[in-house]
Amino acid sequence: MISLSKSVVFGTEGFRSTNRVKWRLKNVSRLHKEAQTMARYGYARISTDEQSHDPQLLELRREGLEEIITDTVSGRIPAVERPGLSSLLNRLGKGDSMVVARLDRLGRDTVDVMGLVRNLTDNGVRVRILNIGIETGTPNGQLFLTILAGFAQFEREIIRERTRAGLEAARQAGKRLGRCPILTSRQKKHVCELKQAGRSLAEIAKIFRVSRSTVWRTVQCGV
Repeated sequence: MISLSKSVVFGTEGFRSTNRVKWRLKNVSRLHKEAQTMARYGYARISTDEQSHDPQLLELRREGLEEIITDTVSGRIPAVERPGLSSLLNRLGKGDSMVVARLDRLGRDTVDVMGLVRNLTDNGVRVRILNIGIETGTPNGQLFLTILAGFAQFEREIIRERTRAGLEAARQAGKRLGRCPILTSRQKKHVCELKQAGRSLAEIAKIFRVSRSTVWRTVQCGV
């Protein structure tokens, strides 16, 4: 015969067990809904028109990606100026993932790649890079971003140093820096002669295919 106290305990445990089952079912349902709303996209920059045979696409398809966005532009084009990637960036939302086969396909250089990956990560988008086995949003991914940021800063410093060295070498060689003059000395003289002859600024500008402000500066200042 079951005592009253044991009956109460049994009933409480049964209630708790039922609640745990309900919570788990609710949690599984929530995770399932979140998984359905989280989209995964593949991206590849391809050099040739034979897209179906490109190794990047084969790797992305092996990952089970159904939607793969491609660009056939030069690698010198910045990430945000690529039509395919730009359209993908507009579609990506928090919780989504972008998968690429190779890191170097994401941008023009380290600085460009770092800016893109950091922007996506800050907006809750995960980036998975297959050739190095890294996914942002994980401890390894965070370490990767830290290292990539260091390389990007190093690359910026190298570019600045090369620019300074190039400008200094040009100065020492006596080269004129800045934009080339729009009008030659002979053309400037002709502009002044035409103005003295009564021609309007618009007429002179049309003759030399320059702006009226350029003609005005030439007449007033000789530049």
